[in-house]
Amino acid sequence: MFRRENPPAAAASGPSESSRRRLTHVAAGTRLEGAVTGATELLVEGEVVGEVRVDAPVTVGAEGVVEGPIAAPVVRISGRVTGNVAASDRVEVSPSGILEGDVAAPRIVIAEGAFFKGRVEMRGKASPSPVPTAG
Repeated sequence: MFRRENPPAAAASGPSESSRRRLTHVAAGTRLEGAVTGATELLVEGEVVGEVRVDAPVTVGAEGVVEGPIAAPVVRISGRVTGNVAASDRVEVSPSGILEGDVAAPRIVIAEGAFFKGRVEMRGKASPSPVPTAG
């Protein structure tokens, strides 16, 4: 009466792939050179030298460094970014954050204590594709 023919695979193997948080992590002590692209969330606690263009949030941790432009829906900076930042939703620079470059996003938060050198362009929700160029 209550017998199962096939046990559910998700219960046997743990959480399903779609329910797990997908994250690309550049660990402290790691230096990555070149373009970083993709659709998963990115956490930088090491160093990235090159363009970052992802379709998910980007977080630069307190010890993280990015040298190059960043384009993503949400960009959170607690470490150092040297390059222009474009976001379709928002850019947040925490008190420990250092940002040297232009910012383009509909919402921009620069916390007290943060360092920022550059220009700000607040624009409506749009694709983060056009990364502002230095000039």
